[in-house]
This record gives sequence, structure tokens and C-alpha cells, in this order.
Amino acid sequence: MTRTVGCVVVGGGIAGLMTSVRLAAAGWQVVLLERGLLGSGATTSNHGMIHSGALYARWHPEIVTACQQAQAAYRSSFPECLITTESCWYVATSETLRAYESLWRHHDIVYHGVDARQLRELIGEQGRDVRGCAVGELIIDTRALLAELTARCAALGVEIAVDTGAQRIEIEDGGVRAVDTAQGRISTSNVVVCAGIGTKQLLEGSGSVIGGQLSSRLEMMMAYPGQLPRPIIGLEFGWPALAPAAAAGTVLASRYGAVQRWVDRPGRWPVPAGEAAALNSELSGWLVPGVIDHDGGVAWVCSKTEHAGAQQDQWGTAPNYAVIDHSAAEGITGLWTVLPGKMTLALHASRELVARMTGRSQPLAFPTRHPAADDVAAELVAASPWAAHGEVQLR
Repeated sequence: MTRTVGCVVVGGGIAGLMTSVRLAAAGWQVVLLERGLLGSGATTSNHGMIHSGALYARWHPEIVTACQQAQAAYRSSFPECLITTESCWYVATSETLRAYESLWRHHDIVYHGVDARQLRELIGEQGRDVRGCAVGELIIDTRALLAELTARCAALGVEIAVDTGAQRIEIEDGGVRAVDTAQGRISTSNVVVCAGIGTKQLLEGSGSVIGGQLSSRLEMMMAYPGQLPRPIIGLEFGWPALAPAAAAGTVLASRYGAVQRWVDRPGRWPVPAGEAAALNSELSGWLVPGVIDHDGGVAWVCSKTEHAGAQQDQWGTAPNYAVIDHSAAEGITGLWTVLPGKMTLALHASRELVARMTGRSQPLAFPTRHPAADDVAAELVAASPWAAHGEVQLR
């Protein structure tokens, strides 16, 4: 049976949910399609850090201001979802940290030095040249955030269909006509694709050439039983990055500038055992004994999808968000693609998209008054990878 709606949003991660909330608040009839549970892709698989821009001041200064704006907007929009931690420690060699301090002053990022004795309370002594600076970063409970956005969608009349993937976008005479799913055909003249790693395959299967401009990469992450009072991020390539998770007694770990594996479609991606063993071994030297349980680690891979037309660095990555109007790009009216780049910038991406679709400016922050997330909303949200025992693979 075919039914007609104003807009179909494909992808139930943070970008898709924020876009659905904004469109519904603007008066649109919205159906959101998600092939698994909400957030089952990249959203529930990352550190949950909402960046101040400090990490990007050297290699991606173009997103520093947007990060600063987003951090303030997250703080005001979702206070109940924030995790209280102490300031983030950025650690590096003396030379590298001096370079970052200069850039932080340029961007008005507030920081202060960390006493060497404080560093040694968490970081083991290996005879290395290591200095640290503290910057105020936010850690957010991504599952709580997704549940809250789901509740807002429900209050605004958004129809959410989980376990319902978009198979193809029907395009005729230069415009969107419908979305085909295994459960039926949805007639619409507007489709917003926020499907992360699945975006390329869906666009190419629907006849769009924009899919060829997208690239996806995989990053390995690990979770350990343990207690960490603050995030710790190494600014030297290959150094560890750690953060306390929303679940008490869990520490998340990855590697800054880690090896990226490039992929072009969704799949079951195995965890590189050698990389996991190497990170675990390095953490044994980095952290003082007792911070994490090195025998209890869980590893998984997290995908990141970016637009090749954006500003890329020397490693081929482009962490800025992208909003693509297919009408301007290839003459297909009613089709849009949104790539948040990172969770921090999802507010910017959804705001820009809805402003362009409606012709009306949008605030960056969400209204502070909202319905509380209930059990029904929470049941639609995917579990975080570290909630499972053993190796976890993304859908």
C-alpha cells in the first residue's frame, strides 16, 4: 500500500533525529526510517565528547568556531544528558603543546597548565617528555540524548519506523517521487538522507552521482572496566585518547591518528586484533595501575562518513559537516544529503538543512522545554557496543 507524507528522513542517528525534530517543529509531516534501532550506527559507538574545538585547532581550524558554538548549544539544550567529569587533559610533548597553546589563545579557548605531579597520578612515568593542559570539554550520554530526541519526535508527531531500511529512492523527471522499503512504498516529494555509512549505497542505487563523492572510514575503539575522572587526549599521532563512558565504571579508549580503513558500504567489519592488542599494551604503560582492567577490554569499529568535496587534510579526512542539495548539485529536486562529520556538529548540519528547506532561519540550540524521554523512547535506541560482552561488530 502506498501512502503520502511531506518528507522522509532516512537514518535514525543523531543527524536524522535532529533533522526530524526541526522539520516537524516547522510544520512538516515526517516519517523517519531506520534500518536497525536508533543510533545503531556511529552515534552510539563513539566517545560521546562534544568538542570545544581544542583538538582541531591545529589541523582543522575551520571547524573550531562551530565546535565552540555547538558546545554551548548542547549545554543549554540537553543538560540532563551531560556527564559530569573534570576538565579534559590534552597531553603532548613540550614542543607540540606550545604550538597548541598558541592556537588556543588565537581561538579564545580557555585552558590552564596541568602540574606534572597531577599528571603522574594518572599517567605512568616512562621517561617521556609529556606535558598537559586542561580544557573544558563535554561528555554526553548518547543513548540518553537519542531517547530524548525520540521523545521530542513523538511529541511533534514524527512517525518513527525502526527495522525499516530504505531500499531505493524513486526519482522521476528530475524529482523525488517515493521511497521504497520492504514494508511498502512511501510517496513523497522530499527525502533527506542521513544514513551515515549507508548513504553512498542508497544514493548510488537510486541513480544519484553524489554517492561517488562520499568516503567512509573505520576507526577501532575499546572499552574497559575502570574508573577515569576525566578525558585524556594525546595530541601526538598514535597516542591514546580516553574518556569515561556514560555507564559508570567504563573507560573508552582509541588512538589519535590511528590507522583508518576505507570502506564503501555497510558490512560486518572485524576488529583488527593486532591493533587492539597494541593499544592494550600501550595503555599498560600509559596509565598507572588500577585505572582500567586490561583483561576486560571489549573492541569494536566505528564508521565515519564524509563528503570528499569538503576541505580535506593530508590524511584525506574532512571532519566538517556537509549539507548537499541535490537540486543544485545534479538537478534532482527534493533530495538532500546530510553528513554531520561528527556528533558535535550535528546541530549545525540539521539547522542548515532545515533553514534551506523551509527558507526560514533556525536557532542552533533546541528549545529547553521538552517532554521527558520515557521507556518506550528508550526501547527504540540501540545499546552501546560496550554494553555487550566480547567483540562487537556494527551492522
